Amino acid sequence: MSGIAKLTEAFKNPDRRYAVYQIIHGGATDPSRAAYYDERWFGGIVGNVNYPMDFPDNPKIWEDAEKGIREYINRGMYTWLYDEKGYPSGTAGGYVTEYHPETIAKGLYCYDYWRKISGPGIYRADVPGDTLWKAVLIPVDGGDPMDVTDALNERGVLYVNVPEGSYYLFMMSIRRLFDGTHATESYSEPRNYISLSDKAAVEAFIACTHEKYKEVLGDQFGKGVLAMFTDEPSLISWNIRKGVFPILPWLDSYPADFEKKYGYEFYKACVAVVLARGNEVTKRRCDFWEFIADTVADSYFGTIQDWCRANHLKSSGHMLEEERLQAHVYNYGSFYRSMKRFDWPGIDQLQTETGALMNDGAIPIARFIASFADINGEHEVFTEFSDHCVRERGETAGLDCYYGSVNWHLAMGVNNFTSYYSWNGLTKEQIYNFNKYTARSGCLLRQGCRDSKVAVFYPEAAMWDSYTPSTEARAIDYSDRTRDLDKAFVKASWDLIHRQIDFDYIDRELLCEAEIRDGKLCWRDRSYSAVILPCARVLEESAMQKLTALREAGIAVFFCGEYPVKTRETGEITAAAEAIRREVENGSMYFAATENFGALLDEKLPPVCRTIRTAAYEPMLLSHCRITEDGLRIVYIANMAAEPYTGILTVAETCGEAFEADAFTGDILPAECRITDATTTMQIHIQPGEGRFFLLQK
Repeated sequence: MSGIAKLTEAFKNPDRRYAVYQIIHGGATDPSRAAYYDERWFGGIVGNVNYPMDFPDNPKIWEDAEKGIREYINRGMYTWLYDEKGYPSGTAGGYVTEYHPETIAKGLYCYDYWRKISGPGIYRADVPGDTLWKAVLIPVDGGDPMDVTDALNERGVLYVNVPEGSYYLFMMSIRRLFDGTHATESYSEPRNYISLSDKAAVEAFIACTHEKYKEVLGDQFGKGVLAMFTDEPSLISWNIRKGVFPILPWLDSYPADFEKKYGYEFYKACVAVVLARGNEVTKRRCDFWEFIADTVADSYFGTIQDWCRANHLKSSGHMLEEERLQAHVYNYGSFYRSMKRFDWPGIDQLQTETGALMNDGAIPIARFIASFADINGEHEVFTEFSDHCVRERGETAGLDCYYGSVNWHLAMGVNNFTSYYSWNGLTKEQIYNFNKYTARSGCLLRQGCRDSKVAVFYPEAAMWDSYTPSTEARAIDYSDRTRDLDKAFVKASWDLIHRQIDFDYIDRELLCEAEIRDGKLCWRDRSYSAVILPCARVLEESAMQKLTALREAGIAVFFCGEYPVKTRETGEITAAAEAIRREVENGSMYFAATENFGALLDEKLPPVCRTIRTAAYEPMLLSHCRITEDGLRIVYIANMAAEPYTGILTVAETCGEAFEADAFTGDILPAECRITDATTTMQIHIQPGEGRFFLLQK
């Protein structure tokens, strides 16, 4: 049976699990609401218990949750469990921090005294914050900081014996993270927060939330209950409003754990991160953020994932400030490392109008997150999508916005939809048809795997080396080198999207561990003929060596904005870095300034990297190409422009038959095409906001 024949019934009558899930906070406990969502053919709901004053010890809230959620399941719908009262996840509505105050997140407030002090002599200084952790003198002429914390007397005053020479005085104090942080600025409520590095805090959160759900619904885990949804956890060691001192994340165990892992004192890394002073600054900045990244990924996301897997659930959720690369550093250490600990990763999308969705000044976060689903083998990725921004203007989103948003997500690679949409102004029939459309589309875009032949590198080491904790609003570092990195990553991503080129985001681990085979970089079912590195000025030695091996195997290597000039391990220029410089200069590796990178792709990207082409540059067309094991090619095109698109679509493959699948009706019908020895061409016409499926059978 051909791939088309296998798909016909599944597409016509898709699995209800692929339709939209409405997010209902607390209302999931009301079984009378289930009929409404059943009649409109929702896939199910994302729900949670109510949070009374006696949470979690009130048995009625769990009884109500069980009764309500089982009603949805009995009607053939599914449930995801939302793990928090409001957001951010981690405190169970404040229960964890109230009853386990030792779990409240703390930060290092870093005070760099503005003038130089000279010795020899005694220098007196009062100290900032609640608890002084370290006071250090840093030689003005260079060299490592000197720990002078033991100069603190019993009254909490420093009397420092300053050696001969000139020094900077730098003090780091431990304080509860609250004033000006996400703890006070949340839309939910002012609430203390836990440290994501604190495994004991996460276990306390699981004990009063996840385990309680298990008591009443455990028999449905992996059946009617599919996933746990965690919402916007983050390190909150930064100010949303403009701050006074830079803040670093803190946990009491950090110093000993860091020294055990890296072999030197934690405070030296802190000085390097905040002031870029001391010895081995690049190495120490990278060590610091790598340490934070691993503790966050393992302690919060890993602990939840391990619990979910042990209980037949998928760990899922989305992060905070996903769209800015530098925010990945101060919120998680590494967004990539934490995101790898989701089974079904997700995004938060507040926009619903196509023009706003096509914001090429920010990371295309839907494509970024969908890469994790493509690479890790689960192939499931979700969005928390809504008409929030339209509602904030006091307006109502039209039905075209609903479809346009779904089509944008589908093209980027998102296939699960959890909703905060209001559905205002829509009839029962319109909502029913929308859910069918979404489910049919999700059915097709789960077949096979995305045919990405280009890998875009996530430049962790360059991010760690570049970002300096900021007192500006939202902790933005306005330095040229950090902003240049942000711009290069965004620009390289959108240059590919605007050219309808499928790609994945990879990290150093994948780059170094993937095999070079038959002129491709291969990882599981992924194979890449080109690797793009945006502004990766700092790179691990092993990664540099791997890039040279890629080039020697015929895999194209591109640099956008900057190419590697020093190693992450030492901050020095090494033979591997020099080899890359020579490759760039002789043209065997490709380099362009950020603003010229699109032109470089047009000139140098190997033809094998492009599955489809349009006759002209069409930046508002989105594409998503998949290939199944039996050779069925699925090409999805969405038009995000305000005008209809008419043109010729060329697929770089010869097919035996071509079809078009209509997600509105569920029909798969033959399509006209012109077949040559190497390509298949089709005349296509796509309305604004519309998405179309074209199926090519070998």
